[in-house]
Amino acid sequence: MSVKQHRKTNRLIFGLASTIALLILVNGGFAYWQMQQVKAEFYEVAHRDLPLASQLLPLIDRQFEQTLLIEKLHQIEDQHRRQMIHILEESFIRTGDKFDQASAELNTMLSAMLDSPREATRQKITRIRQLLSQIITEHRQYQDQVLSMVNLMKTDNKQYQPAFINVLSAEEKDLTRELISLRDELQRFTLASAHAVERHEAWVIKGVVIFTLFVFSLGAIMLLMMRQVMRGREQAIEKITYYASYDPLTDLYNRRHFFEQLQLQIEQSIKQQRPLSLCVCDLDHFKQVNDSRGHQMGDQVLSRFADVLKQQVRSSDFIGRFGGDEFVICFPDTEAAEAAAVAERVRKCFAESLFRSDGDSFSVSSTFGVAELDPRFSHEDHLMEQADMALYQAKDLGRNQVYFNARSESD
Repeated sequence: MSVKQHRKTNRLIFGLASTIALLILVNGGFAYWQMQQVKAEFYEVAHRDLPLASQLLPLIDRQFEQTLLIEKLHQIEDQHRRQMIHILEESFIRTGDKFDQASAELNTMLSAMLDSPREATRQKITRIRQLLSQIITEHRQYQDQVLSMVNLMKTDNKQYQPAFINVLSAEEKDLTRELISLRDELQRFTLASAHAVERHEAWVIKGVVIFTLFVFSLGAIMLLMMRQVMRGREQAIEKITYYASYDPLTDLYNRRHFFEQLQLQIEQSIKQQRPLSLCVCDLDHFKQVNDSRGHQMGDQVLSRFADVLKQQVRSSDFIGRFGGDEFVICFPDTEAAEAAAVAERVRKCFAESLFRSDGDSFSVSSTFGVAELDPRFSHEDHLMEQADMALYQAKDLGRNQVYFNARSESD
């Protein structure tokens, strides 16, 4: 991935991260606001709608009491009616007052509900108030009729009309049925409100879940992009680290890394009193190959020579490319003669390699100079100088051969 692509990806990741953070805040704020709405709706159902329905129960109870009083009045024998009429009148008036008080409280609750922000709720409450007002009006008319009849019975027992009592009783039952119908209406309203709260809550939960999954998907995409960027950086770092120590064309040690390893091997060989040999080699007339065949063909020749070196040397040996067509090989725990034998195998194997260019085949030879470590010199410069001298000696002898010094000239 190029630097430009890295920057573009980084900007995209930053944008995604900012978007995700903003969406999380929006989602949290929206969820909190909606849950507050659900909480308010639930509060209305629990503290307004349910008490509203239960408030009708006292009205129905009062109406049943008045019904029982009428039935008692109807059942009293003539000789006892005058004595009981005052008791029944007081009970009827007291029950009527309780009915008026309960209906007033219910009407107050309904009036407060007309401030609801929901149009459907206001329409429903308006209808319920109309029914309640009708029931209150009918109850008052009915109570006035009953009290008028009781007054007549108190003054003149002959005014008692059983048929009239039956009519009042029927009106009382009709009024009770209307109250029960109103109660059922309020219960249906409360149930509908509860279901609306449940649906709203389910919608909020579903919306939050879907939105959260969407944000999670964006987060997953961002993580994948970050992983891609990290992998690209890791590969770039690996390449930088690799090419800091290796030659990119041949995958051999570069000059700096080779000398670092060579110095370590020299110090170890001197400490353990074991031999170490160094071979310097290059390709014969390689400049002509580049000039006549092109640098691409020259790179193929260099790569092939590096492959031959890797195939022929031991696992304990290590190879470096100094640049151009110059290579070096370190042979730890090896005397010069043995190292020269390995170099000879490399020379023969590479000489057998054929290269094709423009329909023509050609081969390239190589020359090697080998020197063995002198324990009196602990720095790589002396060993390198002896190997270079052996290489120049091989070139003076006609190239395409191996020349070695068993010991440095200072022995």
